[in-house]
Amino acid sequence: MWERFDNLRWYLRWPVKWALLGASVFLVSFPNPLLFVRHVEHWRDPNAMIEPHLPALQPWVDEVRGRLKPEMPPPKALRAVQKFVYQKVPYKFDWETWGSADYLPTLPEVLKMGAEDCDGRAVVAASILQNLGYRAELVTDFAHVWVKTDKGETMSPRKRRSVVATKKGLEVHWRTLTQTLPRALGQGISAFPLGRELIVLAVLWLVLLRPGVSWPLRLLCLAVLLEGLLFMQASGGRALWAQWWGVLHLGGAVVIMLVYGRRAARNRAGHVADATLENAI
Repeated sequence: MWERFDNLRWYLRWPVKWALLGASVFLVSFPNPLLFVRHVEHWRDPNAMIEPHLPALQPWVDEVRGRLKPEMPPPKALRAVQKFVYQKVPYKFDWETWGSADYLPTLPEVLKMGAEDCDGRAVVAASILQNLGYRAELVTDFAHVWVKTDKGETMSPRKRRSVVATKKGLEVHWRTLTQTLPRALGQGISAFPLGRELIVLAVLWLVLLRPGVSWPLRLLCLAVLLEGLLFMQASGGRALWAQWWGVLHLGGAVVIMLVYGRRAARNRAGHVADATLENAI
């Protein structure tokens, strides 16, 4: 069956293979598709997650207000709110709390879960700040989410603002987005559970396999793919050389498997043609 499928035209064969790979990436990243749908809906208007007057938040607002002195300058007040949120909401990755690669939670969900990553913490901070009278909104570059107010920014603001969530929706700065996305991808790969990534790696390897390619070459390419992934994992999202080394290994293994797979297909086609000619003679 595999050989029959491999003999199909490339425009019939490759869409199926890429669909299989895409489905594996999606299901590994978002095992709960309904949660992914909610995540996308939330990002259509991220500032809607900010609820300054939620009753369950009021005790925290009162506690923060007690820590802020009337003469405290805005930068110091923003740092105080940040410190408070970090204490109340311990940091946990989304796959630890939600079982997904990413999820933008509502304020009630953050309070119920009790732990979150940068986006959930930003939702809490923005809600508290709005209750205190600040004009607060969420800002992201797809690697981090923080809070922008009329008095400054808080929660590790970034210099490059690729995407700004405003009352009118998402404001995209495409020039900086092309610079921040590779860094965000590197951070995501380095922090994502290795076990899940190995599933995607195995599917990629299987998709690239073609009849006629020797098993030593197949296993060598698998080892190179694995090495590339481990380098990207070890980079921690910061060591640029390790990220590029990993990308080169991954890309090189893919190219080798494509080239030798195509060569094996041509050789197979040549043998079939020779056999047909001999039978005709």
